[in-house]
Amino acid sequence: MWRLVEYAAACVAPAVILLACDKAVRAWIEPKHAVRDTPVPVSRDIARLSSDLTRLYAELDVLRTSKAAARVHRLRATTLAYDDVLESCCAALQVDDGLSPREWSSVERLEVEATLEDAGLRW
Repeated sequence: MWRLVEYAAACVAPAVILLACDKAVRAWIEPKHAVRDTPVPVSRDIARLSSDLTRLYAELDVLRTSKAAARVHRLRATTLAYDDVLESCCAALQVDDGLSPREWSSVERLEVEATLEDAGLRW
């Protein structure tokens, strides 16, 4: 019986020692109270935003007539990306779109596009 206990201890001890060392090293490298810097979103220039709008608008036209697999999902994702770039354009031009940041209807999207065109943005 005693030999069985010695054998079990000999098998388990190295694993316990390695786990304890691993935890000690992780605690030393990554202190719990370390303050991590949160990334600040970088504002993009208006020329880049305009080219993104052009590209996404063209992609939306292609997807509307496409017969590709998962067309609905691609159309939704591209529409959300287009809305996001429209919001970024409003922020860059300091134009108030008056809408909450969510998925817009096609009428709301047209209103934002018209507001941006009135502000001088062409795409």
